[in-house]
Amino acid sequence: MEIKAKCKFDFESIRALTHLSLFKKANPKKRFLIWSIISTIVVVVIILEMIVFSDAMLIALLCVAVVLFLLECYLYFLLPKIKYKALAKMKDAENQYIFCDNVLKAFTKSQEYSGEAEIEYSLFVRAYETTKYLFLYQTNNQAFIIDKNTIEGGIFEDIRKKLSAYVKDKYVICKY
Repeated sequence: MEIKAKCKFDFESIRALTHLSLFKKANPKKRFLIWSIISTIVVVVIILEMIVFSDAMLIALLCVAVVLFLLECYLYFLLPKIKYKALAKMKDAENQYIFCDNVLKAFTKSQEYSGEAEIEYSLFVRAYETTKYLFLYQTNNQAFIIDKNTIEGGIFEDIRKKLSAYVKDKYVICKY
């Protein structure tokens, strides 16, 4: 088996990785929408309670609800931008992957950095698959991002079967 794939560390892929780390298996857009609706309802209820009862404790509760809503917006919208900017030399790096029988060969190239690695499949601790990307975690904080639309020389199901055999129940297919 020798299947090739690519991915670029652009904002879209980093946002997908950030949202995956925050929301795990849940669809980030749906989860954000649900939490936004719940936060809005809570804020409206607190404001109505303030109008009726004018209790000083409700002001503190309103402040907490607003801060939680702002934190939610920060995590969904701003954190991916911050992580993308923090890539520094790796920003917009081109990654090429070759899935061999027992190892994954990774080649990274950017304006300021060039490198290659060969990783045995048994070293991956988990894998997440979305409709667009495959995220292979070498450690809990380090992941390879593979764009599923760039696969050449085979089909994605072959990659899924190979990785599933190694990471077993830690291969998660996300429904988004």
